[in-house]
Amino acid sequence: MEMDLQKTKEARRNTPGKQEENSECPLEAYGGSGHAKDSPKNDSLDHRDASSNSDSANMHQRRQPGKFSYHEGVALTLSPSMQAAARALVPSPQAMSIPTALGLSANQHRLLLAAKRYPPVTKSTLSELDLPCIMSNINLRMDANFDRDLHFKPDLDGEKGRRKRKEAADYWEAMAVEIAIYAFGAAHENPADNSPNGPPQTFEPRLPAMFETLQDVLKTLVPERDHPGVVQNLEVTLLMQQIQKGVLDMVGVARWLAALLKTHCAPMRDEWADRMVEQIRSGSETQNSLEIVGGLQTLFSILEAMKLDVANHQIRAFRVLLIEDTVPFLQEYFRGKIERDNFRVETSRLWYLDLRDRELRRMPKPAHVDGFWPISLLFGGISDFLLQFHNPEGFPETFVFDSDRLWQLRSCLQNLISLDICWFIFESYINAQKRYLSAPVQTYATFRTRIGSLMEENEECPRGSPLWLKNVRCIALEIARFACAACFQDGSVSDDVIAPIETALEWHLSNESYLFQYFQSSLREKLLGATFATAKKYLNMSPLAICESQRNQPQASMGQQHYDVERISMRLAHMGVLHWKVWAPILYVRESVTLTDVAMSARATDVARSSTF
Repeated sequence: MEMDLQKTKEARRNTPGKQEENSECPLEAYGGSGHAKDSPKNDSLDHRDASSNSDSANMHQRRQPGKFSYHEGVALTLSPSMQAAARALVPSPQAMSIPTALGLSANQHRLLLAAKRYPPVTKSTLSELDLPCIMSNINLRMDANFDRDLHFKPDLDGEKGRRKRKEAADYWEAMAVEIAIYAFGAAHENPADNSPNGPPQTFEPRLPAMFETLQDVLKTLVPERDHPGVVQNLEVTLLMQQIQKGVLDMVGVARWLAALLKTHCAPMRDEWADRMVEQIRSGSETQNSLEIVGGLQTLFSILEAMKLDVANHQIRAFRVLLIEDTVPFLQEYFRGKIERDNFRVETSRLWYLDLRDRELRRMPKPAHVDGFWPISLLFGGISDFLLQFHNPEGFPETFVFDSDRLWQLRSCLQNLISLDICWFIFESYINAQKRYLSAPVQTYATFRTRIGSLMEENEECPRGSPLWLKNVRCIALEIARFACAACFQDGSVSDDVIAPIETALEWHLSNESYLFQYFQSSLREKLLGATFATAKKYLNMSPLAICESQRNQPQASMGQQHYDVERISMRLAHMGVLHWKVWAPILYVRESVTLTDVAMSARATDVARSSTF
């Protein structure tokens, strides 16, 4: 199969016209928590539609009716599906025929017709790495408070990442087939020798759009003085004419690109640039379109890396400003959304008022509360979500930008409770055998490390699921091995040891048993005590001072549960204090009302409610 882009046969079709770049831009494409900037992720108590503004705009565009004129002059409005079918039947002027003589496979045909039209890296997808977007990115501002090493990276994790990788692979594979078609056309007199049994099969070419995208992205990465050279060397019409005639010196273009990139990118990227040139040179010499496409992939990876380097440098440069401005920025942001009725917080306010009312009913009359009491209610309410046996439906809507961190804390706390249950079962077996631990501290440290790593595998598994049960049995086996070692029993672990441990473990981990409740209550007391102590210090500190205070925390043994609780409580106190500084004057406590007035108004509310009924 001919792959050479430099054959000298006359091209048989017109130069494809300029295509407009896809306006769709994936939100949070480079790390972050995956929430849209203008429309927070909805896993909260207030279940509402959280479609992003861009998605809404795209849906609006898809809903616009298309009009096809008949001879009688009557316009017919078609449904979106009928429009798509009509577009498929009427190729655009830029459409290319698929030559049957090339012998493409069914999968190659499918990719030509169905793969994305634009490369995975475009000016649009990189736009969220621009400085204005960085400064207005709510998730980034929140994350900067909790992650000193915050940086952008391609978001290729999870199902969304898998889909993006698949789309990118399909695009580049389709591009390789398209290059082969251009080379075939340049080498043959009649490349469009389609089957006489039906109309010619056509597809929309990707190469012109790729060159346009390359030009646009380069302009965002190099100084303005280099823009004329970019336009001159990447003139799309000229490049496409050269490709169709088989005279494009792609290796020369690659070398020019490498020289330009090396001038402006970090030295660590030079190796990539050299690799890109070598891939395109080798592919051109061997007429291997896949190798040429490998070079193009490397090229766009370099462009993405350069943009990421710039963005991450800007994060480091503006980190102090991002953190110090957290509270006023978020207050302005949320007030605006509440005023526009784009963010409903009624359930969050009712949640907090319910916490306050319940606590006031438990307190002696007259109640005396200090200045810390209102925020202590917040910590108590959040700890309920974190420690309860069943997963909550979500957190209060006001925690929308902290929800990922809260889920992580919940996972850590649930693992601590489960670890306590495992240790209790282990000690119960040892005591039943009338043995004792000669070095309980060291044994617990090893036990915690081994069992803790097995528990992490169960974090994503629903309780009672087959995979969860399988992991629980693995944990039971490990506990049994520890028990046998503690009892100086050599050899394999017998079923007599495993069976009772497995039964007890499965029961206590799958039910809200008395053992779970006991360790839950114990952990709640430790957690709130440590959180309150830390939060009282944080309340008088700026957001930046809170971050800096955590830089040189003493490193304790990972085997100490107390250390875990301290770390979790520090994280919870940090989240809670920032949250309180933002939301207390907006929602929980009016700026003009004192804390004593809050307590008095609660009683008045109770009296009013009772008189109503």
